[in-house]
Amino acid sequence: MHNFDTDVLVIGGGGAGAMAAYEASKHGVTVTMVLKGVPERCGSTIMAPGAIAGVGDWHLPGDSRDVHFRDTVKGGSFLNEQRLVRILVEESPDLILELERIGALWQRENDGKNYSLRIDGGHSFHRCPFLEDRTGREMLRTLVGELRKRNVKILSNVIILKLLNNGDNIAGAVGLDIETCEPVLLRAKAIILACGGAGNLYLNTSNPTGITGDGYALALSAGAVVMDMEFVQFYPLGFLFPHSLRGALAALLYYVHLRNNKGERFMEKYDAAHLELSTRDKVARAIYTEIKEGRSGPHGGIFADMTYHELGFIARMQPALYKTYQKIGIEPEKDYLEVAPTCHFIMGGVKVDENWQSAVLGLFVAGETAAGMHGANRLSQNALAELLVTGARAGKASAKFAASTIQSIVDPREALVATELANQMLGREEGVRPIDLRKRLRQLMWERVNVFRTESDLRSALEKLKELESELGKQSLNLKSRHYNQELVQGLENYFLVTVAQCVATAALNRTESRGAHYRDDYPVTDNRNWLQHLVIYGSDGEIKMEKVPVDLREIKPDEVGL
Repeated sequence: MHNFDTDVLVIGGGGAGAMAAYEASKHGVTVTMVLKGVPERCGSTIMAPGAIAGVGDWHLPGDSRDVHFRDTVKGGSFLNEQRLVRILVEESPDLILELERIGALWQRENDGKNYSLRIDGGHSFHRCPFLEDRTGREMLRTLVGELRKRNVKILSNVIILKLLNNGDNIAGAVGLDIETCEPVLLRAKAIILACGGAGNLYLNTSNPTGITGDGYALALSAGAVVMDMEFVQFYPLGFLFPHSLRGALAALLYYVHLRNNKGERFMEKYDAAHLELSTRDKVARAIYTEIKEGRSGPHGGIFADMTYHELGFIARMQPALYKTYQKIGIEPEKDYLEVAPTCHFIMGGVKVDENWQSAVLGLFVAGETAAGMHGANRLSQNALAELLVTGARAGKASAKFAASTIQSIVDPREALVATELANQMLGREEGVRPIDLRKRLRQLMWERVNVFRTESDLRSALEKLKELESELGKQSLNLKSRHYNQELVQGLENYFLVTVAQCVATAALNRTESRGAHYRDDYPVTDNRNWLQHLVIYGSDGEIKMEKVPVDLREIKPDEVGL
């Protein structure tokens, strides 16, 4: 057994986790970051090509933090927690500058002085600094470099399976060392969950394979609550071919015109004012409608047209994607690229306060694992801003909490839960293979809990999810090795995925309206009278319980903007 003691434990190695660890390390406490992979090679941040939303000194005439606030709340269909959005718009500009001060490079105009700025769906102005199509990679490179300078302990290749409580306080976590299959016991005064989302619920996703809803499930089992889980964002432009790229992010909306098989720029029908720069929920539904009505291409998608750019533009502005196009035989300034929506982001997550602390004392949350910031739909570029702001807030608050808290007693035998599950799967000779269970889950969610939803589909999904839940304890492995056994990791992750899938489908069934990324074919209207409320989910004796809670409307209300 591996034993570790730390003041603050950060679970997750993406941008939110790295930012949280960086901030916590400034406050005189010991910090440990644990991740399922290795630094700068796991999580979604490393794959983020976009930009960081923030209205700083670089803002354009007419733009302001109040405008950014209104864009975000309107784009989220007023389901955002407005106190959290205010924190986002006020604090992200300084953090963008702080990253530059510690080594990040943001793209500048030819004068070498002014930031180059991007705009995307839902934003009123170009306001978002970036670096080519590797903004997330640059952020993570900078932050991980700082963590090494600050001697933050980084534990690689450990999957966390359970959080430990002692009374009302968090006490630590239990994991499994993927290299050796040995249990890992981590005692901590405060924990920050920064595990990303749950994109692998779906057949097609832009998320890497390790994004499996760990944080949501861990929080629920520890006594926290999750909120807004019905709101799943499908990024409009995912690869359809080759099969190895299916679901991966294929293009950037601000550089494309979307066309159907008749050559029509169809966004003119769905949002003539904003076209491709409409919010992602509207663009994804428009694409699905074109496909359903028979105007798709040979692979079943629609076309991203980049041919209107001058030669060399795509290679200059998104070099990583340009290299991919070349490898699959696409010349973007000459050829159309066929694409379709792909699961990208979970707007819901763990319910938190202004310090990003959950309902469990000492348990903090950052990044996509937290709820409240985006409401029913996330604006592009707000995710990278969110991970900076929430990471900084959770890091500072967790360090303060840990400094004033005595370490709770933890029974070392708690760590045996990790090896018990692993040993059961390794020792079982017959049963369901983890990859088969995973495929059935992802296909089910893709078919029944997708962009367009109905009561019959959602009820059917929940029945099938109960069946999959009953099969979790029957998983068996082809691979019996105890060293880097990814089939074993997949089997353990399936427990998280099934739990999160049940939360998503249950919330989607109960919200009998359409709002943002949640669209019900049988309830197509947004119902502010009855549904301007959050759905909060908590666990009770192994069952999912749900209740409504009011939305924070402290600054603006829907009727003030004509919604």
